[in-house]
Amino acid sequence: MKRRPSAQVILVGSLALMSAGACSFKSETAPSRFYMLRSLPTDASSPATQGAGGPVLVLGPVRVAAYLDRPQMVTQGSGSEVKLSEFERWAEPLMDNIRTVLANDLSVLVPTDRISFYPARLPPDMDLRIAVEVLRFDGSLGGDAVLEARWTLFGSDAEEPILTKRSRFEHATAGPGYDAFVEALNRALEALSREVAQEVRRVVGRT
Repeated sequence: MKRRPSAQVILVGSLALMSAGACSFKSETAPSRFYMLRSLPTDASSPATQGAGGPVLVLGPVRVAAYLDRPQMVTQGSGSEVKLSEFERWAEPLMDNIRTVLANDLSVLVPTDRISFYPARLPPDMDLRIAVEVLRFDGSLGGDAVLEARWTLFGSDAEEPILTKRSRFEHATAGPGYDAFVEALNRALEALSREVAQEVRRVVGRT
């Protein structure tokens, strides 16, 4: 006569199967990786450290296109396809990261140590306000990273624009991975910082 397996044996066997399934699921789920854009380095020889002051600038608003306003890294596929990576992500909102990098870069390139963020109260001695709209910030892995932006300089009255420009920068990636892709995006953002800084210096008479 066959003995029926006890309830304890059945329970242990079920737990073992569940544990094996959980381990299998974990092994198939890649850990997320997080990225930050970086500012230009500053050191003792940087113009920004050779004395306080500089023009009074207000940066903002800085906006990104809606398709970029998400944690996932965005790349371009074939045709009109846009790809979102679930495991390659920005460490903070992209709009905030871009704004911080632009402000730090301008402080070095103009140079100035008097930069504030819109929409805080505009300083009475403000020289320029800089508004930036990022229209595209993507590209292809192993290909080119692309930045397109529309930016505007406003004078001390902060209403009538002095200059409005649409800029586009492309930088080749140095490899097929996301590390190389973010590095190329960073170089494109640095190019934008340099272009904006050049116009700021021209307008405020610091060329």
